[in-house]
Amino acid sequence: MHCLKNFLSVALLCSAVLPSFSSLVAPPVNGRPRGVSRSKNVFYDSSKPFACLDGSNTVPFENVNDDFCDCQDGSDEPGTSACSMVGSKFHCANKGHKPTNIPSSRVNDGICDCCDGTDEYSGTECPNQCKELGAKAREEAQRQREVQMQGFQMKLEYSQQGKDKTADRQTQIAELRTKVTETTTESDRLKALKEEAEKPEGEAKDAHRQKWEAEKAEKERGRAEEAFRNLDTDSNGILTVVEIQARVEFDKDSSGDVSEEEALNWLNGTNDRDVEAFVTILWSEIKSVYVSPTEAPPPAAEGAPAEGAPAEGAPAEGAPAEGEEAPPSDAPPVEEDSTPPPPPSKEGEGEGEGGEQKWRDEEYDDYHDDDEEDDMDGERGDAPYEPPPRVHDTDPDMPEYDEATKALIAEADKARSAFNDADKVRGDHQRELDDLQKLVDTDLGKEQEFFPLQGHCYEFTDREYTYKMCAFDRVSQQPKNGGSETSLGRWGQWTGSPNKYSTMKYENGESCWNGPQRSATIKLSCGTTNELRSASEPNRCEYEFQFTTPAVCSEPRDKRAPSDDPDAHDEL
Repeated sequence: MHCLKNFLSVALLCSAVLPSFSSLVAPPVNGRPRGVSRSKNVFYDSSKPFACLDGSNTVPFENVNDDFCDCQDGSDEPGTSACSMVGSKFHCANKGHKPTNIPSSRVNDGICDCCDGTDEYSGTECPNQCKELGAKAREEAQRQREVQMQGFQMKLEYSQQGKDKTADRQTQIAELRTKVTETTTESDRLKALKEEAEKPEGEAKDAHRQKWEAEKAEKERGRAEEAFRNLDTDSNGILTVVEIQARVEFDKDSSGDVSEEEALNWLNGTNDRDVEAFVTILWSEIKSVYVSPTEAPPPAAEGAPAEGAPAEGAPAEGAPAEGEEAPPSDAPPVEEDSTPPPPPSKEGEGEGEGGEQKWRDEEYDDYHDDDEEDDMDGERGDAPYEPPPRVHDTDPDMPEYDEATKALIAEADKARSAFNDADKVRGDHQRELDDLQKLVDTDLGKEQEFFPLQGHCYEFTDREYTYKMCAFDRVSQQPKNGGSETSLGRWGQWTGSPNKYSTMKYENGESCWNGPQRSATIKLSCGTTNELRSASEPNRCEYEFQFTTPAVCSEPRDKRAPSDDPDAHDEL
């Protein structure tokens, strides 16, 4: 009797506990264990023991969703949080909307994660919102499908434009190559004629110059010998220290007389010099101070008035005496010359070849540097353009060329002009060919679908900057309130993955302060317009932009409109 009472007590205790235990067990959903997807339902057969999906254990089916983790992979607890420590997942069926998987740790956490509320079955009530959300999702999916379809049709048009333009460019390239070949042949022919005409011209000009140089040298020697005779006062053929001391122009320190040391310096450290040494060694220095008797009188002694000059305090000739008014003059007033004097020549810049010629050389160099990039041809060793003959290419004191030389110069000028004209035409064709080849060599996509972007720029402005992306060229930023433009990079390459043509990379922009060179990444997405949508700097000196374009729109997989039946595809 006592044992029976104990058994009933245990039975009553168990009946009191069972309701609370059963509340911990996840009830099934849609005829299958809670948290199990349709694709995995085949593994959960209630008529036989459950085998863990990782093969780690086999347990009675009653152990499934009993809130106790029996399998190492947590597959026996798809509908509870008992195995959350091993990363198990809970499947939200979300009938009428998109199914999804959430971490099992979110089951019964008081927050509705599934739109059908199946993740919260103990204490928290979650309304089923899947039909409403599914309707909105299908509406948005339809809109995106229409955008994708419209963008794809535009992409096909882009591709056709690109293919047509590429074909036209290839035809132009073939024509330009023929023109470059023909004009190069003509340019080479005229160059040979030019060089042939310049040879006798150069010989004639050299002969004329050599003759003039010889005459100048002879005149200079005569002047030096005359100076020697004037300085050699005893006419013995030897110039001495004493004779140098007799000439005031050799007073270097302006002391009033020429010291013996000064005289020795002028004689280059010796006591005397003959006429040959004077001409070849001393004259180049002495001629700068030597005063010929026919050039000017020797300078007056310090403090003495120059010859013909009025004494100090005396009025100049023709000037009124003190207290008298100057008589009116019938002569017109002399206008003061406002023309500034020419700048002093630098050392080595005299008249003619050393002065004006050097200035014109520099003027030509400046002009040539400005056009060097345009006029230089990288495939030819010679410059494609030669300057015309300069106006003063000789000493202005040199006599004119004789008629025969002038005729040779005119003939050479004509040949140079013909060559320069022909070579300019060749250079123009070559530059046009290079530009076209660069455009054709740019990767514009598998089907040339990015062709309409080439040569166009797109801008985006935020609170501080205006960003500009010129497709296949450069990216830059400029402050909104003014300031210089900063390069963020030049066109580099396509870097998308797995779709190569989903990301553009621009590299080698201006360097950041104490940092790397700037660079920019352009993320492309499908849209019906070519538009720069956003700009950011996720890392220092690394910029990222979002850009929409029809060029990346693919054909929708399902061209049909989505079904209005919310139960048609409730799970993927």
